[in-house]
Parts: sequence; C-alpha cells; structure tokens
Amino acid sequence: MQPPLNDEELARLYPHLTPTERIELEVWHRSWITKMFMGEATQEEYDAAIPPYPDPHHPEKEEDEDEEEE
Repeated sequence: MQPPLNDEELARLYPHLTPTERIELEVWHRSWITKMFMGEATQEEYDAAIPPYPDPHHPEKEEDEDEEEE
C-alpha cells in the first residue's frame, strides 16, 4: 500500500475540510483499503459506505441506480 498522504497533499484533495478532518478521512479510507486487501470487505461495501466527511472523490450511489436494480 502506498504511504499516507502528507498534510499538503490532503489539503489539495480536501480544501473544504479542516486539517483534523482531512486526517480522519484519510484514516477512514486507509482502513477500508486494508479491509479489502485482507478480504474482510468488498469494493461494493466500500462504495456504499458513507465517509465521515463530504468526499467528492468517494463514489456515491445515485437514488436512480437503486430503482434500476429492482
């Protein structure tokens, strides 16, 4: 796994978050990636999970997609 992003990289990715929120979001993502590598979670579970803070880089399931699947 790549090393964690540094403060400057996180600030570029998440300018709308405070420094503490950025770190918490990075930890959240890294814990999900670890779970997927260990076989404890799937990509679908990660995609459906709700990040602790707004994240424009995290896939969001559209309400229309729910209707299409039925």
